Amino acid sequence: MTRRSTVKLLLALGFVVGLLFLLASIMNAAHVTVQLWRELREAPLWIFPLFGSVALLLLVFGGWLIWSILRPSAKRQQQRDSEPASELAVHTRLEDAAAAGIDISAARRELAELTQRRSEGILYLALYGEISSGKSSLIEALLPGANPQTGVVGGTTAAVQQYRWRRQSGDEVVLVDVPGLNQMGRDYDQVATEEAQRAHVVIFVLDGDMTRDQHAALAPLLELNKPVIIALNKLDRYSEPDQALIRERLEASFADRPGISIASISTRPTQLVTRVAPDGEEYETVRVLPPQVDALRDALQRILDGNLELLESLRDTAVFELASRKLEKAKALHRAQESEELVRKYTRRAVVGGLAAVGPGTDIIIQGYLGTQLVKALCALYEAPVRDIELEKLLSMTQKQVRNTLPLILAIVGNAAKAFPGVGTLAGGLMHAVAYGLIFDTLGHAVVQTLETRGELRPVPASLLFREKLGEDLEARARSLARLALQARDDRQDER
Repeated sequence: MTRRSTVKLLLALGFVVGLLFLLASIMNAAHVTVQLWRELREAPLWIFPLFGSVALLLLVFGGWLIWSILRPSAKRQQQRDSEPASELAVHTRLEDAAAAGIDISAARRELAELTQRRSEGILYLALYGEISSGKSSLIEALLPGANPQTGVVGGTTAAVQQYRWRRQSGDEVVLVDVPGLNQMGRDYDQVATEEAQRAHVVIFVLDGDMTRDQHAALAPLLELNKPVIIALNKLDRYSEPDQALIRERLEASFADRPGISIASISTRPTQLVTRVAPDGEEYETVRVLPPQVDALRDALQRILDGNLELLESLRDTAVFELASRKLEKAKALHRAQESEELVRKYTRRAVVGGLAAVGPGTDIIIQGYLGTQLVKALCALYEAPVRDIELEKLLSMTQKQVRNTLPLILAIVGNAAKAFPGVGTLAGGLMHAVAYGLIFDTLGHAVVQTLETRGELRPVPASLLFREKLGEDLEARARSLARLALQARDDRQDER
């Protein structure tokens, strides 16, 4: 018998044994069920409903437990969103976002820039740091004749500037000078950080001990494992003991970061010298010395002569994260605009529904239906699961709050209606319609804020926000909704 025939025979025997086991299990379960049924029939009458209730509770609990395990929670979703982005994942999310009507142009530009740089095959080095730390002077030291913008006033680099540099090995790299951090108004911080994220290697120019702001500026790059060289500049300002102390502190701060190198440099070193005039009088003058950047060149050489594929991979991952962040920003803006439109639409429907009530109680039915639809529409927009039990709990809690505050709301609506001649003498239907509008406007914004901050519908926090927001700028909102109610009433009359 061949080996293949033996495998087939074993599989057939296994299948037969499995069928026999399944049949035995079914027969055993049937026997137990029949025996249990007989015992229940002979037991006292109160046993049967008790047994049924316990069994039902166990089934409900088991179903809830399985659902809780399988249902994707907002926390697990946030964890998945925080995982490093891949190229396929980013493109998939972009396609989904575009299909949903979201503006993805900023994220697409990032990927297009990445494609362009990949095709060039050139390494990008970003000079990153605070204003007046010596970034532009470092360009001059590395590339004599490059003539970048420099000046006495801090922050002279107001835009990204690129310089081509051919190393001694013959490879060409691009030095990118970005705007300095912490400029007045900090308008350029994001531009500088994003350009550093696009580079293969970041040269962080520092002119002293590292501050808390500088640590914070480096943190996003370190999270992406970006190769960083800390260029400790302007060493001629410090004595040798001070230089050693600053370097020791930096090395201690980044001891657990093998991707960080420290290079001591001086882009414009000076020396105070004493000269003797022809008449014999002595005077002091400042002599400018050649730049001292060899330590930086060596650190760069070690990184660039290492694993280039790793540098490419880290750069790509950083750009994918940047594109993902811009996509999330566009999605948040889209959701904010769409949610505002939804709240306005359902607020208007609530006002019209209040005007259209034809009998006692019908307005409550209309508003209950609209409230359910509003919350479901907002949850769908934010891709948040909504369960009927959570929805009912939220609406129940907000209705209780409305019952307690409705007299105050109607009083404020009546006061706001004085701005419209003749409205105060009308029946209460118009006033109730405006009150419903206020309630829906508040409910919608409370749900939106809950979804934005928590990622899911949480009845208790949403109801607390509802109570907090219900009294905000109430009279001005009431006047606006009264105008809406009057327009809706006139439109209905014209239709008749």
